[in-house]
Amino acid sequence: MNSFNPWVLLTIAILAELLGTSCLKLANGWERPWAWVGVAGGFGVALVLVAHLVQKMDISVVYAIWSGVGIAFVAVIGVVVFKEHMSWMKAAGLAATILGIVLLQLETRSQG
Repeated sequence: MNSFNPWVLLTIAILAELLGTSCLKLANGWERPWAWVGVAGGFGVALVLVAHLVQKMDISVVYAIWSGVGIAFVAVIGVVVFKEHMSWMKAAGLAATILGIVLLQLETRSQG
């Protein structure tokens, strides 16, 4: 894993976490036990990658981007896939999350 670009690994970790979270919704408690395979697999892959990444990058950057992007995309998945309501307050919160991620990225890049 050392030869992989850390940003690519972070992207994979985010996608894996999105899979795990979406499968939680699909599982509907224990109604669909097969979905728990996606929960365990998605969260397992995400946590292994994040554990690796915090050894190579600032933990504040890794965790903030991993969780922030995950939150933003899960909200979008909730609206698009699961037909959840998007209020102006949710949209403002997502915008604030995205702004925070952009600021973290800019700070990280300015430090070289």
